[in-house]
Amino acid sequence: METLYFFECEFPSVFLVNGVFFSSLTRLKADSGDSLYITVLPLDAVYLPYTVRLGGGAVYANSALTVVYRLKGERHLVRLLPRFNYVYTPVRHEQPKTDTSKAKKLFDAISKRDIISARSLLTPELSASVDDNSLLAFFDGYYDLVDNNGYITGEVNSFFLIPTGDGEAALFRAEYKNGLIDNIDETE
Repeated sequence: METLYFFECEFPSVFLVNGVFFSSLTRLKADSGDSLYITVLPLDAVYLPYTVRLGGGAVYANSALTVVYRLKGERHLVRLLPRFNYVYTPVRHEQPKTDTSKAKKLFDAISKRDIISARSLLTPELSASVDDNSLLAFFDGYYDLVDNNGYITGEVNSFFLIPTGDGEAALFRAEYKNGLIDNIDETE
């Protein structure tokens, strides 16, 4: 059985995968029994290089620097995190801010228990149809939301909710009206 890996790395880097150079890394396909050795070579002196060993959708080396989310089937999202060294420089190094979806903003607001910000992302009709407790309980059992950036094709305005524990992520679709969330449904 084949495993499909999608990669996210939010700092400028090049990569070695089993010794082969890649200027960018977005997706790889591997047999479930194969090991992938991925060396992250940052292009900024603030970050240090490191190597990760992946296999069967799990991390076997440098798990503190790598997050793997199990999406649908044998699809996995691998987030490569920065490894820092103490570098003293007058230049501020910050990760570029990515434009997140309204669904991710809703998840973050509810995680922070910020009802006002959460309701500002919903249409007036949807906001009026749910009470505060139901809104706060909507994402119970999930610890992260990952936008579907082409991981499952043909699913527009969709995202994965990553469950607490080892389960498979659930795929949801958001419907928008006038730029606000009007409905959220789980897809099959």
